Amino acid sequence: MRVWVILAGLAALAGCGVERVGEAVRYRPEASDPINVVMPPDATFISQQFLVSRATEDRHEGIDLWGARSTPVLAAAPGVVVASWKGPLYGNRVRIDHGRDENGLRIFTRYFHLESRSVQVGDRVARGAGIGRMGATGLLAGGGVHLHFEVWRGAREGDLVPVDPHLFWANGIGQVTCFDPGVDYADDRFVTIYPTACGG
Repeated sequence: MRVWVILAGLAALAGCGVERVGEAVRYRPEASDPINVVMPPDATFISQQFLVSRATEDRHEGIDLWGARSTPVLAAAPGVVVASWKGPLYGNRVRIDHGRDENGLRIFTRYFHLESRSVQVGDRVARGAGIGRMGATGLLAGGGVHLHFEVWRGAREGDLVPVDPHLFWANGIGQVTCFDPGVDYADDRFVTIYPTACGG
């Protein structure tokens, strides 16, 4: 039943213009640890926040970025592509291994519903490198063009858990950070840039 509710919500959002930029919806009331999110004025709209609730069984293990079809999707941090394939639920998807963070934990990012993928397993990608284009592939996209973006972390690959992506922006917690090729990002800790190109 929950899947149909999600699909209905996505279908409703499809009527919202993709011209919305620089905005993010609020966390749902049952969210355990909401973060104050600050958006750059030209960043694609966040239509759904991270949710792993202690009060309910509801889960949304990443954030949804709503934008125009074919918007470039970027690697949020440097790493190695460990999955690049198409499946029935999430469509075209990419998974990047970023090695270990400053606490020695394994860390991965995942990108779902891509229109197209431009990387293959084994490719080493730089922060901000194009890995695909925003689309609406997979049943759970509900026909709405968006990127579902996740961050997973754990001691070993088998122990990974989803973590709120807003914890890792290069400009600080909740400070959504658009990619700037002229910036020398920190290498001593795991930080990310927004995984869609800002400003169209």
